[in-house]
Amino acid sequence: MVVDPRNLIQVMLAEGKEVKEKNSFQSVNTQSRATVKLAMTAVMSALIAVTTMTAIPMPPPLSTLTFAPIIIFVVGILMGPVPALVSSSIGSALGFLAGASIGSIMVPPGFMGIFLLGIVVSRGPMGATVGLLRNINEVAAMTIAVLVETAIFFFMDWGLFGLGMALITLGTLIDLVFVPIGYIVLKVVKKMWDVTLLE
Repeated sequence: MVVDPRNLIQVMLAEGKEVKEKNSFQSVNTQSRATVKLAMTAVMSALIAVTTMTAIPMPPPLSTLTFAPIIIFVVGILMGPVPALVSSSIGSALGFLAGASIGSIMVPPGFMGIFLLGIVVSRGPMGATVGLLRNINEVAAMTIAVLVETAIFFFMDWGLFGLGMALITLGTLIDLVFVPIGYIVLKVVKKMWDVTLLE
C-alpha cells in the first residue's frame, strides 16, 4: 500500500491542530478554575472577617467567642487546606482588627499585636487542619482542628505569659460547640450549591 505524503502531512497537521485546540481549552479551563478559586477564597475571607468581628464577650482573661469557626470548617472541607489556611488567616486578622476598632472585641491596652498574632497563628492552621483531614471524616476533622487551635493558643500563652495564663486559654475548647453547627451548615451548603467540593 502506497501512502501519499501530502495526505499524511494533512492528517498530521489536523491532529496537531486538534491537540493544540484541546491544550488551549484545558489551559483556559485551568485558568478559569484558578480564578474562581481565588474569588471564592476572597469571599470566604470576608465571611470569616464578619463572623470574627461579630463576637460574644467572654469572662476575662478570655477575649470573645466568635462564629468564625463555622465558616472555617466549611471552607476547609469544601476548598481544601491552602484556601482554608489563606482565608482563615486573612479573615481572622481583618475581623479582629475591625472588631477591636468598633469595640465588639475587647483587647487589653498594649496587647493588640500579641492578640492579633495569636488569632492569625491559631486560626490559619485550624483551617488547614480541616482541609487536610476532610477526606478521613468531616466531624473528626473539625474536632481535631479545634484541638490544634487550642494547642497553639496554649503554647503561645505559656511562652509569653506563663503556665497559669496558658491554662485559662484552654477555654478555647468552647469552639467545639461549633462542630455540630458547622456540620449542619456544611450539609446545607452542599445541598444548596449541589456540590461536594469547590475545587
